[in-house]
Amino acid sequence: MKTKAFWRFTQRIGYYDSDIELCDLLVKAYRERPNSDHNIAVELGATAESHSVLAARPNTAASRNTTGNHLRSTVAAAYIKDLYEDFSEYISEVMAKAAIKGINPGQFIGDVKLEIQAKDILSAGSWDNVVRTISDGIFRKLENEKSTRDLIRRASNRLGLNLDNGLLDGAMPYLDARHILVHRDGKTDQKYRDAYPNIRLRSRKLVTDLTFAKDAKAAVRALAGDIDAKMIAADLIRHQDLSGNAAE
Repeated sequence: MKTKAFWRFTQRIGYYDSDIELCDLLVKAYRERPNSDHNIAVELGATAESHSVLAARPNTAASRNTTGNHLRSTVAAAYIKDLYEDFSEYISEVMAKAAIKGINPGQFIGDVKLEIQAKDILSAGSWDNVVRTISDGIFRKLENEKSTRDLIRRASNRLGLNLDNGLLDGAMPYLDARHILVHRDGKTDQKYRDAYPNIRLRSRKLVTDLTFAKDAKAAVRALAGDIDAKMIAADLIRHQDLSGNAAE
């Protein structure tokens, strides 16, 4: 049994699997095309007017390698960014569901201070929505943490969970990669390299390819699954928020 939040999380990240696999196969086929006297746009059935950037590139192995590898890297990097966002949304969702189910308010809120207007409470429409508003506010405060690891740990502490440190360690290189990709265009800093020496790099940049994306999905999904199982075991989820159709 899984939560509906976990089921949605796995569905969302699953949608991107075909994208990265299709991109990988298309790039391989594209790179293996024979050279010709045409530019890349014309070689692929377009015109110089419709695809002027590709029309400026000759149909050579070097040119195809450059453009193909860049596309594959871009798609995989987008996958990592989406994976992080979907995982964050999952954490926010299960926190809200636990709050609605009923959890120690002191433990859940901790030292977070929220400013909620009376109009926000009145416009919520129901007690569940009021609790969700408070829970979302707490999560936004936690998101201000500079460390993703601290965000996850603080969220799990509010839920009273004892996370598997091995699974957390396994997911962190990929969750932290999102910051590297967004703010440093994939170029790692010394802190990242020291923390995750086994992550493949090329000229100190993350190698974002099909393998990296699939490893990221497996690691982050395993961490989310551990959180999900422990929340259910701790009776923090209402029956109506469980799904028997969740993927195992």
